[in-house]
Amino acid sequence: MSSEKKDEMKSVGRRGFLRGASALGAGAAIGSALLPGCDDSSTPASQVEWDEAWDVVIVGGGGAGLVAALSAIEHGAEDVLILEKGSELGGTTAVSGGQIQAAGTSFQSAMVSGDTPERHLEYYLQAAEGVADEDLLRTLTENAQAAVDFMVSKGLTYVGVYGVSPIPTVDADLMVPRIHIPSAGGEDALQGGAAHVSVLKDAAEADGVETYLEAPVLGLVKDENEGVVGVKAMVGGVESFLQARLGVVLATGGFDRNQAMNKEFSPQQMWELETGVCYCVPENQGDGIKLGISVGAGLSGLGGTIGYPGATMGTAEEIGGIWVNRQGQRFCNEEGHYAYKMLHVFGQERHQAWAVFDQSVADVGGEALGGIFGGWSADLSAEIASGLISRAETLEDLAAALDMNAAQLARTVASWNEDVGEGADPLFGRTLALRPLETGPFYAVPVTSVNLGSCGGLKIDTSCRVLDMEGAAIPRLYAAGMAAGGFIGPYYPGSGTAVLSTVVFGRIAGEQVAGMLPQEGSV
Repeated sequence: MSSEKKDEMKSVGRRGFLRGASALGAGAAIGSALLPGCDDSSTPASQVEWDEAWDVVIVGGGGAGLVAALSAIEHGAEDVLILEKGSELGGTTAVSGGQIQAAGTSFQSAMVSGDTPERHLEYYLQAAEGVADEDLLRTLTENAQAAVDFMVSKGLTYVGVYGVSPIPTVDADLMVPRIHIPSAGGEDALQGGAAHVSVLKDAAEADGVETYLEAPVLGLVKDENEGVVGVKAMVGGVESFLQARLGVVLATGGFDRNQAMNKEFSPQQMWELETGVCYCVPENQGDGIKLGISVGAGLSGLGGTIGYPGATMGTAEEIGGIWVNRQGQRFCNEEGHYAYKMLHVFGQERHQAWAVFDQSVADVGGEALGGIFGGWSADLSAEIASGLISRAETLEDLAAALDMNAAQLARTVASWNEDVGEGADPLFGRTLALRPLETGPFYAVPVTSVNLGSCGGLKIDTSCRVLDMEGAAIPRLYAAGMAAGGFIGPYYPGSGTAVLSTVVFGRIAGEQVAGMLPQEGSV
């Protein structure tokens, strides 16, 4: 490639880093049309004439990609390029709460004494129910404190630590506050991810990381002897081959928005997108996972999802109510861990459940009942008019409107009222809002998901090397964050796990790829 063309491409990348690369819109449209072909898009190196050469190419500019870039620079890589399909950096990390789980930090020790990475590991193992890879979880928990320190070193601070709501399969003494809340400079609970990404972007720019925005990667380039040696991508509307002298890091996030992949790998994720709302960025289509598959990568940890219920009943002392299925029966502790509950909602007949409450709860007001993702109208009239909330004078009429087992609903409510009259929930051990449901009219709202992403992805080892289906490392190919899999079980084990994976695995992937010797004959 001529020096003029490379200088032009670098200029586009720098402008994109600073201003969003609006000039690349045409390239994005072309790339998006070609992305479904990623699953069979690897190109033999013998057929490639390189347009650019870099030490490290990182696919995806979210939390994991930014951390991997910083780590690669820190460990000796000189030319590091991030290729981001979207029009700005950050990915789903930027629209998350930005929390991170860790044990033994100075922030946690102000609240909890005696917690350790070993206890954190045991928590994750119990939550995973034997499904997750213990070595990957140990890597996460042993490096979690350093991950928090890394973020602090980049300019972030944490203003509090809280814990996970009850999970019946996890020992109660392991349920201690570990979820670190980043300072976001505002009251919005979802601003923390933006703050997290902001300090990473500033650090990456200061370290000279180059970024091409609206630059989708169309395929990997693989050499028979050297492994993955580069990528094919759209850069400035031009299909280009970019060499990676040391290697490639896949950091594209999950397959959150890809319903074809959801149908194949995660029926719960598919259902949550069909019936609820999704907060993940639209670019999360599983591109990195498909790229890995194209060169023989194995998969791990598929099937879980980060599901957060839109219904608030039973989750706070001032908000009463119970959750029931089509048979009118309770099936979980309503104050329990959000993802565990959504797994059990999905497990009900027709994947249906409703939060049932009475007028005393409705009187709390729609702003509180709607939850952190968006309040309802003050008297719930808008939601009743739209059909979101059902209302009836009696429980029997409410059940009839929902095609629910009316007799069983009445028995369930009667049993609940009797139990809470004695101050307990002997069925599931709930401790919040133990108040009877007895003041009509009665209300019901479907329990649907506010979805925050898929779980599972490329199979990796503790060095973040992508493994093939036989467990052998694919040379020069690494994965980090939620593009990787194996460290989450049948449901998401709590806020801060995904961000932890972006920092821990991003740092490891960057260090490992920077330590590679340049491929033979590299430009």
